[in-house]
Amino acid sequence: MGNIARVDSIAALKRFRASLCQFAHTAALALEEVDMDIQRTHTWLQQDRDRHWKSKVRDRSDAYTRARQALSQRQIFERSVQGVPSSCVDERKALQVAEQMLREAQRKSLRVLSWIQQMERELNDYKGRIKGLAGAVQVEIPNALACLDRMVDSLEAYVALAPPDAPKATELATKEGVLGPPPEESEEDEDKVK
Repeated sequence: MGNIARVDSIAALKRFRASLCQFAHTAALALEEVDMDIQRTHTWLQQDRDRHWKSKVRDRSDAYTRARQALSQRQIFERSVQGVPSSCVDERKALQVAEQMLREAQRKSLRVLSWIQQMERELNDYKGRIKGLAGAVQVEIPNALACLDRMVDSLEAYVALAPPDAPKATELATKEGVLGPPPEESEEDEDKVK
């Protein structure tokens, strides 16, 4: 028995290889999908929301300036025509609304900028954390698959070799034991061996 190697199942190695391939494929798809989602969100914040609120700040700043000018003109007009200052209620309300709208746009613009900065920090943290998984999917798993292929090829070549003086029945039993699942030993077999 010293010249015989015990190989229980080449099929188990093949199943493991298939599972490893499936994992690598699933992990690569998941990483790609997450990267696309992150990029889409980052682009939305930087190009859509940031531009939108900066534009709103400009527009509302212009509206505030117009409302302030309208109030000033109304006060000047009232003084010059009537000689007394006017309350200019409508113009003051319009100025107050324009100021509130401007402050809201400024708050939202600042909030978007803080979100962009926070997202960039989180993105750097995320990239650092998945670096190992991405490296495994891109490098280590393909190397492991190649190693498994070499192992299976070597074991199949070994099984194909016939021992020098082995009868055909032993050769057939050896191939069946290696290529299929290992036979289960019963208690009666163990008693016979003892």
